[in-house]
Amino acid sequence: MHIMKYIAVSLVIVVGATFMVSMKDMGAVLAAAPSSDKKSDRLYRDLGMLKVPRIASPVDFKLKDMNGKWVWLSDFKGKVVFLNFWATWCPPCKYEMPSMQKLYDKLKHKKFAMVAVDLQEPVHRVKDFVKAYKLSFTVLLDSKGDVGRQFGISSIPTTFILDGRGGIIGKAFGPREWDGKKAVDFFEHLMTQEKE
Repeated sequence: MHIMKYIAVSLVIVVGATFMVSMKDMGAVLAAAPSSDKKSDRLYRDLGMLKVPRIASPVDFKLKDMNGKWVWLSDFKGKVVFLNFWATWCPPCKYEMPSMQKLYDKLKHKKFAMVAVDLQEPVHRVKDFVKAYKLSFTVLLDSKGDVGRQFGISSIPTTFILDGRGGIIGKAFGPREWDGKKAVDFFEHLMTQEKE
């Protein structure tokens, strides 16, 4: 009985110390992140987006488009990138695609890019979907799911927002009305920050 008490106390000390070190590390990470403005915070909150501090390293990958051409994510450097992971069989993905197209139509002539990564489906199925939904933004094929795993995708749709250098600054789980005023304001604000 005495040994069990000793083990329990030791375990509490180890777990507590680990938590304190983790919190200290998190404090250092947050302190290194640039301070955010209230408007930016409100825009993230209005869209239900997770804000990621601008300290993440740029991400890159290459995938084929529907015509078999290799496309690097870094090809969009200098633009705010809307990076969406989806599949043709996914009802929430189908729901948000028209609003994604409308958002793209509103912002495509600015420092904005939209990239939709289809997960593990045959090219003919994706082409049929793109044609039926009249999508004109970049659609890439993650035929083996490697990029999805790299991004830790566990549910779809999942959307990442990248800044002009390719760093992840936001993440959204599930569908959104991407063409609404709040979303347009959000991306307009991000694009003005890129000029700074």
